[in-house]
Amino acid sequence: MKASLIAKILVLLCFCSLILGIFSIDKQKPYQENNKSSINIKTNSNKIAVIELDGAIASSADSSFFSKEANASNMLKSLKMAREDKDVQGVILKINSPGGTVGMSQSIYNQVLKVRKDKPVIAVMDDVAASGGYYIASAADRIIAQEGTLTGSVGVIFSFMDYHNLLTDKLNIKPVVIKSGKFKDIASGTREMTLEEKELMQDIVNDSYQQFLNAIRNGRIQRNDNYSAVKTALTEENLKKYADGRVFTGKMAKKIGYVDETGDIDTAKIMIEKMAQEKFGNKLNVKLISYNKRSTFSDYLNGLTEYSTKGTLKVTDIVPTSMILNRKPLYLWE
Repeated sequence: MKASLIAKILVLLCFCSLILGIFSIDKQKPYQENNKSSINIKTNSNKIAVIELDGAIASSADSSFFSKEANASNMLKSLKMAREDKDVQGVILKINSPGGTVGMSQSIYNQVLKVRKDKPVIAVMDDVAASGGYYIASAADRIIAQEGTLTGSVGVIFSFMDYHNLLTDKLNIKPVVIKSGKFKDIASGTREMTLEEKELMQDIVNDSYQQFLNAIRNGRIQRNDNYSAVKTALTEENLKKYADGRVFTGKMAKKIGYVDETGDIDTAKIMIEKMAQEKFGNKLNVKLISYNKRSTFSDYLNGLTEYSTKGTLKVTDIVPTSMILNRKPLYLWE
């Protein structure tokens, strides 16, 4: 009887959340670190859009009301909205990510470049902004990091699980594959990879790596703007020297030119207000607006979910991200 009552309550809560979500999914709100503000936004006011990226970067078809607001897919959508919103005078990217898939990192990077043509963009790094996280940040006009932020990890990794010995030696299972070409089942875990296949995959990794370097060159070395905001030069020598997969702190990154300044969201706000004034030629009184955060009933449900799963070991807690996103070239540090 109790179980039936609980199930009915959960269904009712989900239905209410869905209805509220329909009316609030695109709602913007003033940005605060704690995200607790419920002040209404006046329309047609100058604003700075704060767009967050939290977690691994990957394509996702799940962008529903219950999906994580700060995932890669929502960041991509929010960037497009901010670019089209005439009231937005600048964009702050708040990045806390170890990276992820090459394709999605490039999609976000290209969208940041489009925004950058029309309005200033600053990337602010949190705990980690490595590999694909740094790739995206390099598209911004300026990069700000905490002194202790872990960043860098410029490089590509391709992983897959080889379990053919387990199948054949332990379980006496022999996989049978019928294929149209010798490379059709490349990176299959049911057999050992050939030398020719390894060379082919290495070529893919190398090409993706060169694309990474070119993106950084385009975003940071070839920057040409008139903003007076502090700009740290990244040389071709330092790009190649430190782009070997290593990570470094924000303080080290500033010294070698990978970031422009050390600081936080407040540092970014002061900097981007000045950049926006220089860009648009008038003094602005701007507000920071969260573009991909919602303050609705879903926050309550998400809180309940987090509370109910505390202490529960999940697969993602013990399996490396490269294994979850396997069989793909990744801009990832783990």
